Amino acid sequence: MRIITGSAKGRRLKMPGGGKTRPAMDIVKGATFNMIAEFVPDARFLDLFAGSGNLGIEALSRGGSYAAFVDTARECTNTIRENLELTRLADRGEVFTMDCLKFLQQQKLARFDVVFIDPPYLKGLLEPILKQIPLCPMFSPDTLFIIERQKRDRLGLEEMPEYRLLDERVFGDTVITFFRLKQL
Repeated sequence: MRIITGSAKGRRLKMPGGGKTRPAMDIVKGATFNMIAEFVPDARFLDLFAGSGNLGIEALSRGGSYAAFVDTARECTNTIRENLELTRLADRGEVFTMDCLKFLQQQKLARFDVVFIDPPYLKGLLEPILKQIPLCPMFSPDTLFIIERQKRDRLGLEEMPEYRLLDERVFGDTVITFFRLKQL
């Protein structure tokens, strides 16, 4: 797995051992960043279920100002720290070893511009996260949320009046969903 473009272009990232992660395929990552290119410079990113830090580090490499990485596995967060050092982007990244839902309930960081949500497939982790997002002061109607999920992992945004679906793209069995909170 490598960084596609920006200041760390071509750098290969380390992966946590033991099959703890499922890295975004380059084609999916590239298409996602092409779609959000205008939002990346100077943006604040949140990478939930961060794994190796692949998505947040790509955002920093492309000019993001800050990225918070959250993963419950210490092996993953140690790997993220190594990858931030490897790419020389550690000064703009902050790593949290904790449950993503608890992070959303407890943290009071400045608002985020873009949020990546890439949970393990088919584990039922999306529903509690989607219920917590509207309650979290770190987000606004301007925050762009991006979920990577497996086709069979039901999202149900159409049943949640607090969300506005922007776009959805399918790459084989992978679905990328873009949405925002509705104005209150």
